Amino acid sequence: MKTKMKTKRRSSIEDKIHEGTFCLARGEYEKSISHFSNAIDEDPDSYAAHLSRGVAYAKLGNMEHAGADFARAIELKPEDPRPYHLRGLTHLSRGDRETAKKDFDKAIELNPRYGIAYFSRGTTLSEMGDLDGAGNDMVTAARLGEANLQEFSDYHNIWRTMYDKVEAVLLGEREADIALKPDMTSWMD
Repeated sequence: MKTKMKTKRRSSIEDKIHEGTFCLARGEYEKSISHFSNAIDEDPDSYAAHLSRGVAYAKLGNMEHAGADFARAIELKPEDPRPYHLRGLTHLSRGDRETAKKDFDKAIELNPRYGIAYFSRGTTLSEMGDLDGAGNDMVTAARLGEANLQEFSDYHNIWRTMYDKVEAVLLGEREADIALKPDMTSWMD
């Protein structure tokens, strides 16, 4: 009987995360936050719910809550570079380049083939005046390219099925900001 209850509870949490992800992909950030929060109420240790809710908060410009969710995701899965990268982006959006760089460094340490972390760190280094370091990181990011995205997706199957599109949207907006807003501080507009 206990196994059946656990399975039913897990299914309920997964349903809430799925609904939240669907709303997030459609740009319904408040609704997605509600779904992810409901999942967290049922399972405070849900890595996917914290990470996803952090993205939704970031899209709304609430960097404090986004950073808190990314920090919790790091506590739950410290070996995953993604929450470090995302938390670094929230620091960068607030102009805290030193702290952002530390998060990007950690993401790269955890996965030296995580190309977007090189891109973000390169942008940060450029803003900090380290053009040589920035150039090296940009070359590395470009070299890793498309193959890196496929490799990372294969390694993190849950991301492939639920979150690659969300991260792609965020990264696409960040890339658009490079051309339009060289200061790189408003990637979530």
